Amino acid sequence: MEAFIGRQPILTVDKELYGYELLHRSSNQNVYQGFDGTQATATVISNSYLSFGLDQLSDQKRCFINFTEDLLLDEVPTFFSSESIIVEILETVKLTDEVIAACRKLKESGYKLALDDVIEMSNYEKVIELIDIIKVDFIETSKQQRLDIIEQFNHLPITFLAEKVETLEEFEEAKELGYVLFQGYFFSKPVILTTRDIKPMPQQYVKMLEEINRPVPDISLVSELVERDLALSYKLLRLINSLGLPVKVSNIRQAIVLLGLFEVKKWIMILMLTKEINESSKVIQLSLIRSKLSERIARKIRINPSDASFIGMFSLLESILQRPISNILVDLPIEDHIKEALLDEDHSSIYAHVLKLVKAIERCNWEAVDSMLAKVNISMDDLQEDYFEAVRWANSVISTFGP
Repeated sequence: MEAFIGRQPILTVDKELYGYELLHRSSNQNVYQGFDGTQATATVISNSYLSFGLDQLSDQKRCFINFTEDLLLDEVPTFFSSESIIVEILETVKLTDEVIAACRKLKESGYKLALDDVIEMSNYEKVIELIDIIKVDFIETSKQQRLDIIEQFNHLPITFLAEKVETLEEFEEAKELGYVLFQGYFFSKPVILTTRDIKPMPQQYVKMLEEINRPVPDISLVSELVERDLALSYKLLRLINSLGLPVKVSNIRQAIVLLGLFEVKKWIMILMLTKEINESSKVIQLSLIRSKLSERIARKIRINPSDASFIGMFSLLESILQRPISNILVDLPIEDHIKEALLDEDHSSIYAHVLKLVKAIERCNWEAVDSMLAKVNISMDDLQEDYFEAVRWANSVISTFGP
C-alpha cells in the first residue's frame, strides 16, 4: 500500500520558507476528500511520523497541523515536540472550557497555537490570549474584514497569516494591511508526497491494548503481538528514529522497553484512528465492549475469563476484516474451543452460550436474555452493571491516550 501526505509551504514577506502545513491526502489527487477531521489528522500524524519521518518533511522548520476538539482534549499535539509543530485549531472546534484548558496547557508547555481559516473573530474572545498566529481566509473575507481582524488584535503579540492567497494583487494587499506570513496557490499548490507503507492489522492492536491496559502488563506478550504485525514493528522502529533516540535495537522487545508501554499505546491508538482502521472504529469499540462484558460474565460463572474475553473481542473480526470468520481463524493460533464458539454461537459450549448472551443484550432481546440468565444463574441487575462497566471501559480505551 501507499501512504500520502500534502505539504504546502508558508512563506515570509521576503518569500523565505517559514514552515509547511501538512495536509491529509488519500491519493495522488491534490484535494481533501471529505474525511472526518479526527481521522484525517490521525492519518497525517501517522504518515508524517511513522511513514515519512517528520524530519524529512519539515526541512528543519515547524509544521502546521490541524487538530480537532477530540484530539486537543486527548493531548495528541504532545506526541510532537513543541519545537517541531504549530497547533492549528480548526474553525469547527467548539471552544468549551475544557478545550480552552487544553490549549492553555499546550501554551504553557511551549507550543505555538494558530487559529485556522478565520473569517471573523467574534467566537475567539475566550482563547485569543493564547494565540500566536491568526490565519485569515482570503477567499471568504472582504478587504475590510481582513483589516478589521488586524486592527482588533494588533496590540497583542500575534502574527497574522494570509491564507488562500491566489493572486499577486492579494499578496500585495496582504502586505499593505500588515500580514507577515503567506500561504496559497499564488506561491505553491500543496505538493503530494508518497511512500510505500505496510497495511496494519487492526485485530492485533485491539489485543495489544487489552494487554497494555492490564494492571500488570506482560511485556513479553505485547512484544509477541507486535512481532506478529509487520506494519507496527516497522513503524515502532521508524518512531525510534524519528524521535532521534541515539540507540540501536536488535529486537522488538528492546524497542518496546526503550519507548515504554505508554508511548507504544499512544501510537497504537493513533493507528487505530487512521483510515485503514477507522472505517471500522465503531465495530472495534463494540468488540471491546463484548470482550469486557464476556470477561465479567465469565468471572461470575467461574469459567476462564481470558478465553471469554478473547472470544468477545474476536467475534466481530468478520466485519472488521471483511472476510469470512472461518477463513480468518485458519491463520490464528488459538484454541479449538475458542474457534468453535466464534464459528457457531449455537455450539453447546458454555463460551458459545456467553457470546450468544452478549449478542442478545446488544439486540435488546430481553426475552432471550432472561432465558439465558436462568441457565447461568446471574441476575438482570448484575448483568446491567456489567454491561455499563464494559461500555465505560471500552470508551476509555477508544477515547483516552493516557494510561
